[in-house]
Amino acid sequence: MDKKFKSVLAGLVLVIGLIWAIVAQSPDNQVHLVFCDVGQGDATLISYKSIQILIDGGPNDKVLDCLSHNVPFTDRTIEMVVLTHPNADHYNGLISVIKRYDILQFVINSLAEDSISFWEFRQAVLAEGAPIYSPQAGDELKIDPLKLTVLWPESKLGDELVWNPKSSQSSVLGAAGFSGDLNDTSITLELKFGNFKALFPGDLSSLSELNLALEDIDILKVAHHGSKSSTSADFLTATKPELAVISVGKNSYGHPTRELLERLGDYDTKILRTDEKGEIKITSDGQSWKIN
Repeated sequence: MDKKFKSVLAGLVLVIGLIWAIVAQSPDNQVHLVFCDVGQGDATLISYKSIQILIDGGPNDKVLDCLSHNVPFTDRTIEMVVLTHPNADHYNGLISVIKRYDILQFVINSLAEDSISFWEFRQAVLAEGAPIYSPQAGDELKIDPLKLTVLWPESKLGDELVWNPKSSQSSVLGAAGFSGDLNDTSITLELKFGNFKALFPGDLSSLSELNLALEDIDILKVAHHGSKSSTSADFLTATKPELAVISVGKNSYGHPTRELLERLGDYDTKILRTDEKGEIKITSDGQSWKIN
């Protein structure tokens, strides 16, 4: 085989590969949920056609791998980024996401964590220049035909001073520093697409779960990586999830705990874990759903 033929063949393979990649990433009429494998943290991508919504970004840059696999390589826009609460295992990865993609809307509580990484995240958000919205229960975030209903927090948290670029670190911490458990500030969202419903409770504890307006759901993103202090029996009775997805990695906390796994087993809920399966992908046409 001469060099010229080899060169032509290599070029042909490249073209076929590019065509296949474009076809594989072509939009359909289904909603896609991707629970990214980011280790001990959370990052979930919701996509519908050319719409992308990212809930949390995990503790590191691994979220970029997830996005590169699941967002068309010609698309560099994410319509909405939600940070459920300001803990590093949820926002660290968003710093890289903001630098690589154009973000059209941020949904974030106006709370601050006193850490170097949070201030780097804040700077990235402010530099992006996209609108920042701090939600409360009852709000509806609609990107047709997707509807995200805010179930928690009960009222807006923190102080908008956090997102004022002229605010000093000391003034922000004075107004929006939080001395309680940041897990219980988690923005909790219910996604509806036709008759399909999925719930994303961040790291919310069982104590706060009792305050949510709950209904039957199809998919549950298990709170707090499978902690025993979340996803109570009462919560499961109210939601009856068919599938529970646990976003978890190697950790020293014992996540997911035996108690949590047993509770889910008591309700015959199917369990999938990112530490065992890697990326977990769900698709729905608004009526039924399936694991890809």
